[in-house]
Amino acid sequence: MAAAMGCLILHGFTSSLDCVRPLVPMAELLGMPYRMPVLRGHGTRPEELRGVQAADWYADAQRALNELHNEAEQVVVCGLSMGGLLALQLAAEQPTRVGGIVTIAAALRFVDPLARFSPALARLVPMSKIDARKAFADQQLAASSTNYPHFPTATFVSLYRYTAMVRTLLPQVKAPLLVLHSKRDRVIKPSSAQTIYDEAGSQRKELHWFERSGHEMLQDCEAGAVVAATESFIRQLRVPVHEAEW
Repeated sequence: MAAAMGCLILHGFTSSLDCVRPLVPMAELLGMPYRMPVLRGHGTRPEELRGVQAADWYADAQRALNELHNEAEQVVVCGLSMGGLLALQLAAEQPTRVGGIVTIAAALRFVDPLARFSPALARLVPMSKIDARKAFADQQLAASSTNYPHFPTATFVSLYRYTAMVRTLLPQVKAPLLVLHSKRDRVIKPSSAQTIYDEAGSQRKELHWFERSGHEMLQDCEAGAVVAATESFIRQLRVPVHEAEW
């Protein structure tokens, strides 16, 4: 018999699975089948991202959703950063399969002012560096980051353009939605969270702010609270609407 609900966990751009792994014990505790796919170009070395497009990441996420749907009637999609964008697109385009969405620091707008110039920069700077310290409030935790230290600039261009496309899909998102973001995020503008909350078509939606974390919300100083908020939201999804407090 299929479970009532499964959990699809999606990592961010240049991320290792460590950035979302803290959600696995939660899924296991709730007895939910889950998938945590390695999206195209990740999990090996930065050079493997060359030639990868946002459509490739979406295809990987969609494949994992389809597999999980064989084990669960509906799926809650939890996505960090770029994974949050993928979660929103899945919800907009697969409404019968996605029963809930949790976006964690979803990458709708970038803090770096050079992001909008990335198409031109890609011709001059083939590889861009990442300072892991910007993604963490706790610098001791930043030192243990397993994310890529650099990435092909041309691949980032695809991600940058993808943000605009996902925003156009927000009114089509109807599944219950939880938006989590930190006011101290130095990678993705916190205003991204408010835009997602305001423009998503979901009737049941929440926006929770965190005060101390950096962008890596599932690894930084408030990780436990981020997981707890996600778990609480999913538990409410499993309660009939007339019994839940919204």
